[in-house]
Amino acid sequence: MQAEVRHVLRAVTAAVGLALATGCTVGEDFTPPTMELPGAYQFVTGATPQVREGYRWWLDYDDPILNEVIALGFKQNLDIRKALSRIDQAEALGYGLGQPGSIFGKIEGKREIGGGEASAGSGFARVESLWILDLFGELRREREAAGYRVDTEYAEADVQRLYFLSQVATAYIDMRFYQELIRTNLKVLKSRERTYQLTQELQARGEVTDLEVAQSRALVAQTKSELPEVEILLVGAIQHIFTLVAEPLQDFRSSFDKQAPQPVARADKLRIGIPADLVRNRPDVRKAERRYAEAVALAGVAEADLYPSLTLTGNINVGYTDSGFDPVGSFFRGAVDIPVFDRGKRRARLAYQKARAEELRLEWERVVLLAIEEVERALIGLRKHTEAVAASEEAVLAAADVLSIARKAYAARKINFLQVLDAERGFLSAQNARALDKRNLAVDYVNLNIALGGATLRPDEAR
Repeated sequence: MQAEVRHVLRAVTAAVGLALATGCTVGEDFTPPTMELPGAYQFVTGATPQVREGYRWWLDYDDPILNEVIALGFKQNLDIRKALSRIDQAEALGYGLGQPGSIFGKIEGKREIGGGEASAGSGFARVESLWILDLFGELRREREAAGYRVDTEYAEADVQRLYFLSQVATAYIDMRFYQELIRTNLKVLKSRERTYQLTQELQARGEVTDLEVAQSRALVAQTKSELPEVEILLVGAIQHIFTLVAEPLQDFRSSFDKQAPQPVARADKLRIGIPADLVRNRPDVRKAERRYAEAVALAGVAEADLYPSLTLTGNINVGYTDSGFDPVGSFFRGAVDIPVFDRGKRRARLAYQKARAEELRLEWERVVLLAIEEVERALIGLRKHTEAVAASEEAVLAAADVLSIARKAYAARKINFLQVLDAERGFLSAQNARALDKRNLAVDYVNLNIALGGATLRPDEAR
């Protein structure tokens, strides 16, 4: 046992001497992870790398109200503000980490007054210091880990900005979609009320049956019954927007009540880029990388903890009286922490940190693959819904012609009323389908831009 201890002490002495001479840092330096990625997305040809920092894609909708809502939300959204607060927390916790030492002092004194005019004062001052020699880079690795932790919180703030953009843009698109449904259904309601009036006139002349009048009246009632549900959805979308921007509903509602078309983005402005762009453009990918980097740095801290640490302490005490200063005493000492008996525990801590770093590297790969999947889904959605909008526009025109022909034929008593009802249902269905396709296409544009990343937080926006 004594021979083993002597062997350890000799090794420790040699290691300390080497560290003092070279100032080495143990542990692995962080290297950004890499993985094989496809050269382009499906259905995309001629793509080139794109940096989306500061890319304000929502301007492609050319909707001033949407722009105003997003600008307000960037300032007031509670999740974004919470993320900014966590940046401050990480910076505060990191301040002072990995510092080699500290100096602090203390001064005490008193003054005694006698029975006459004379008085006497005395006291002492103490200055103490603590200094850790960073022999194996433990303090440096701690500073690295703290820096990566701050970077992680910056990336998380960008994640929250993207999440806000996704939520508020989708809610705004939904709001305009519900307004379009209400407008369409109100127009159809007026049309069906005219049809009902016509059937009553024809009934008075004995040209239609009671069944046809009842069917017409039932269709009017059915249309009225469908409106409240859409109005509820509209109010819900508006309220969600104001929750996201943390703004009282009444202060902004008048802008939303204006007649406005459904948002349509100019997709020709879209910059897609290549899959490798996601590594720098997606904040969740950057966040995963920074977490991995922090774990690598903490593994370095754990590895440095396997080696001895040297601490220097000392103080100076000075007394004083009215007649002057009088040195009282001082001391200086060094302490060496030599890990011998708890070395197994420290090795286990190192093994854990290395395994944790490997887990976070694999998590980074998973986030990258999910990001590519999201882009691919959004691309196919944008492509197919573009085709759907074109088809639904044609369907609305065709359904309008069918309805016009059916009404004329019914007025001439060439067809029965059931055929008119079918034509009206087809026309309403075609209009609602077109509104839904436009909504889906607009949301696809949101999803694609969110999947591609961007809206990076600039340093001046973090305060």
